[in-house]
Amino acid sequence: MRIILFIFLVCISVGHPIKHIIILMMENRSFDHLLGWLFDLTGSEYNRVNSSDPTSEAVYVSKDGYDIGPDDPLHNFQAVTEQIYGYQKPNNKTGIPLMNGFVQNAYGIHQNISNPMSMFTQDSAPIINTLAQEFAVFDRWYCSLPGPTDPNRGFAMSGTSNGMTINFNGTLWDQQSYFDLLTQEGRYWKAYYQDDPWAVLYFNDTVNKPENRKNIFNMSQFFLDLNNSDLAEFTWLQPRMTPSDGPPTWQHPDASVKEGERLIKEVYEALRSSEFWMDLAFVITYDEHGGFYDHIPPPQTGIPNPDGKQDPDGFNFDRLGVRVPTIVVSPHVPRGLIVHNPPVEGSYYEHTSILGTASRILGVKNALSTREKWSGKFDHIFELLKHPRKGCIKELPEIPSWTDEELNRQRELPLNEHMKIQVQFYCQLNNRDEYCGQDIVNQGDAGVFIVNEVKYFLEQ
Repeated sequence: MRIILFIFLVCISVGHPIKHIIILMMENRSFDHLLGWLFDLTGSEYNRVNSSDPTSEAVYVSKDGYDIGPDDPLHNFQAVTEQIYGYQKPNNKTGIPLMNGFVQNAYGIHQNISNPMSMFTQDSAPIINTLAQEFAVFDRWYCSLPGPTDPNRGFAMSGTSNGMTINFNGTLWDQQSYFDLLTQEGRYWKAYYQDDPWAVLYFNDTVNKPENRKNIFNMSQFFLDLNNSDLAEFTWLQPRMTPSDGPPTWQHPDASVKEGERLIKEVYEALRSSEFWMDLAFVITYDEHGGFYDHIPPPQTGIPNPDGKQDPDGFNFDRLGVRVPTIVVSPHVPRGLIVHNPPVEGSYYEHTSILGTASRILGVKNALSTREKWSGKFDHIFELLKHPRKGCIKELPEIPSWTDEELNRQRELPLNEHMKIQVQFYCQLNNRDEYCGQDIVNQGDAGVFIVNEVKYFLEQ
């Protein structure tokens, strides 16, 4: 039996059993896209090619999720607005979020109109679906703003996007990162990456402060550290973006879902067999929905601006983005727990909930933004059991291995937007010449370049 959590009283945490928080943020998938068929999708949900024409073609949700998508659905601010409202609504005026513009948006840019409505099941995404049944799943967790990847990652790592609704533009972020705050507070943190630390290095205080930069390691070190009795109080895990040392694992639409599932499985099983299992919380979440359909409208009112800034077009950061999958793994949560709304009425779960909850557990008093202070905290879920569970699953379902042929096909794909940004970023960060990166034509070349440039920068 699943347990549905409806708590309306403020829970005060005393003597938390959690001593280690591990965060793995994946890419671009909505809640319905990965977990909808496990919960409340019925098959009757649809979008029309023209949201304002009731006679236009209807595209229904299916169970035919693409392991590697036929295209990358748009998820910039304007596209997400259309997906939520069915039209590109003015920034801060009242509108009704009907969640009926996903197919229309894809159709308008000549993309595959089935892709946004093609969902995964327990069979096609067994790892995340199994963990959702074995531990705690949040069925009302939203990304921090209705826009793309980098500003949402900014919220997740610093409590704000500093007024940005677009992806990284080459200028280091000057807001304080949570990593720097933890350093100031004397807490033990590490960040691990598979090929590229990515947005971990977008902050001025992680790039230019050696005391922070020294805490960034390749993911292989994470598994070595676990085996050597070393797990930080706060750990950030960054999946692989490029086909460098293997298939990309970040689950971006031009990468394999099953390879991301393999990474989640590897991390889970390493934590489960480690000496730290009884003291940890492993949070798996997604930066934003990636243009994939979700039927639950995101909150439209009562969302505080994080820092008083607006984007250049006047958006006041007072709406949340589309719902994303979030699972918290720990022996201190009941099996099959569904976490709905936060215990404090008027707040919601969103990416700054990670920071606020981690700070409660670690005893960090300072918040990085108004949004973080307001966001729903989830530390109370670790106090629902009198004793930790001892029968937690040890091994997750097997994932078929990729072939060399599949990996070579991935390496031949053209660069996506993030890889282009990263090539330019490392050219700039490492002071390369004006011709830097001009000969990079595919994802394989980008992977080799980025891996080498990251190593060069972190070893300085």
